[in-house]
Amino acid sequence: MHSKEELLEKCKVQKISEINKEQLSIFYKKIFPERYKSLTENWRWWYRSEPLMLTLNNVVIGQAAYLPTELLISGKKIQAIWFQDYAVLPTFKGMGLGKLLSREWMKICPNQMAICSPYSLRVLKKLGWSDNYDTKRRVRPINFSKFLPIIKNLNAGFINAPLKYLLKIKYRVNQTIKPYQVSNNYSVIEESFDIKKDSSDEKFVKVNRDRQWLYWRLIECPYKKDIYFFKYNNNFAIVHICSIKKIKRINILYTYYTDQPEEYKLFVLIIKWALENNIDFIWSVNKSKNLEQIFPGIYNKQLSLASWSSDKKIFDILKKGFTDLQGIDSDIESALYVE
Repeated sequence: MHSKEELLEKCKVQKISEINKEQLSIFYKKIFPERYKSLTENWRWWYRSEPLMLTLNNVVIGQAAYLPTELLISGKKIQAIWFQDYAVLPTFKGMGLGKLLSREWMKICPNQMAICSPYSLRVLKKLGWSDNYDTKRRVRPINFSKFLPIIKNLNAGFINAPLKYLLKIKYRVNQTIKPYQVSNNYSVIEESFDIKKDSSDEKFVKVNRDRQWLYWRLIECPYKKDIYFFKYNNNFAIVHICSIKKIKRINILYTYYTDQPEEYKLFVLIIKWALENNIDFIWSVNKSKNLEQIFPGIYNKQLSLASWSSDKKIFDILKKGFTDLQGIDSDIESALYVE
């Protein structure tokens, strides 16, 4: 067993392209067992960059991946990176390797963000990062038998059926919307993106979602066959519809709305469609208080957004959080991409 000092001296930080594919797969299988195949084959899409890999005697023991992105701060474009899939093999935790990787990470770009686990947040806060908890991951159950243990254990469809009926009554509206499949209707989505108007708020940061971002996020996605587009007036939602472990879900990747009543109506129409198409639950990442009446608080989870910048003015703005965090950090959506 190496001492901490010996370990730090012997470890190497390498680019992922320098790593043998078999070694990469072995590491991913240990750290991300449900999506190691996807990461091994599709890391270029996941990260749009070369993750930093930590090796010991040519064996991968850690990773610090990141996603280059562009931010809008007071209308100005700022280059930044999202830290993603930060991991060290359990055997080597507590040996200073997390700090080693994080310091190498922080040399890449002066503006940085991450959605953190408690472990990674502890490491980053020691390096001067700030955290913000304004954004939530929200869940709207549709099929309650998949969420309430009592109903699930009893397999009591007679209880689930009236609950779904009450939802249909609650979200009864005259209008109906149907999703377009992205791969067959990309031009429709481009047109909607071109006419949307992004407001600039000096208090918060926005992710610059342009056509280049859209093409990467949708068309280059290895799972684009499962991505759909709902449109209501000038409002729209891009969603991922998939079944995992016999649970059929809608994950809201991105929404655009002209005002809060329109946002609420868009989500109601999506819920109506979900009720008619055997969806078990809807998942959304947002900070909109307007949607709290749709998403029960018991199923919501606060997300820890950590940020850092070498520029004090930018850092002060990053600390306040984002207008939204949809469709940007694959850590949030990783459950969708299992094989």
